[in-house]
Amino acid sequence: MLNSLINQTRKPDEIIVVDGQSTDNTVSIIEKLAEKSNNIKIITNKKKYTPYGLNLGIKNSKGDFVFIAGSHTEFDKKYLESCVKFLMKHPEAGAVGGVSLATPVNAKSCLQKSMAFSFSSPFGTASRHRYQVKEPREVDTVAYACYRREVFDKVGYFNDKLLRNQDIEFNYRMRKKGLKIFLLPITNKYYVPNGLLDFMKKNFSNGFWNYITLKISPYGISLRHFIPLIFVVYLFCLFLFLVLSKNTAFNIILAIPFFIYLLLDTLFSLKYAIKEKNILLLFCSFFMFLLLHISYGLGTFWSIIKSIRFTKIGKT
Repeated sequence: MLNSLINQTRKPDEIIVVDGQSTDNTVSIIEKLAEKSNNIKIITNKKKYTPYGLNLGIKNSKGDFVFIAGSHTEFDKKYLESCVKFLMKHPEAGAVGGVSLATPVNAKSCLQKSMAFSFSSPFGTASRHRYQVKEPREVDTVAYACYRREVFDKVGYFNDKLLRNQDIEFNYRMRKKGLKIFLLPITNKYYVPNGLLDFMKKNFSNGFWNYITLKISPYGISLRHFIPLIFVVYLFCLFLFLVLSKNTAFNIILAIPFFIYLLLDTLFSLKYAIKEKNILLLFCSFFMFLLLHISYGLGTFWSIIKSIRFTKIGKT
């Protein structure tokens, strides 16, 4: 990630690395890079969690534009140049970002490729910044945004109560202030998790924080983030009715949405397998879509259950 920032066509005035007290050799690697690039600065995030670290980095930055970079991503070499040019030409834009294209770490792995496809397909996720675009378009949120400095004066900083979705909630507050967000036709590579367990953990965690975000900022998150929850609840109800109900006609009608889901899953997976000329991708992608939606929905479901239990204990 750092190398792709260092090698930008528009060199960053400063690169602030906020380290959450990592226990590996991350800091030593960064220090070696800093010896070659005098614009790299390391700050320690004593509280470790992401939104606090983001705010720490922003407050210690000096530029007119603030770019939020993330790990596991390789940025297009013209990314900063494109973002700054657009912001300078379009005063109505408060922030811009590029397409975050999910990319397999191992391009030969069917599982890795299917994970990436599930993130980058309209059937997998409704996030617009995951899809390729041909021209700039206004969106509700972007990944790895480049903000105008004054945005933070008008809106404040990231909500440090949100370990996930802090950017979604912040961008909602931006739009509420009349500040626009644009997605640019430039692509960055986001490298997907290595294994199935990491894939499920990531989706579960993303889903988990949706309900918390909803409680903190009721209008700061979209309905689309809760579709996997609706899907999981539907599957649970379908299973119960299939087991308990003796009305065959009713059970068939109730199962129709699931059959439609399976059909769409098959069609998207088949199209990808044909494009890549690999029949194994049909089965891997079919399974990965299911895993993505169920693990994400279960995360939100568990968040609601925990919230209810906590409320009952508090009242007791």
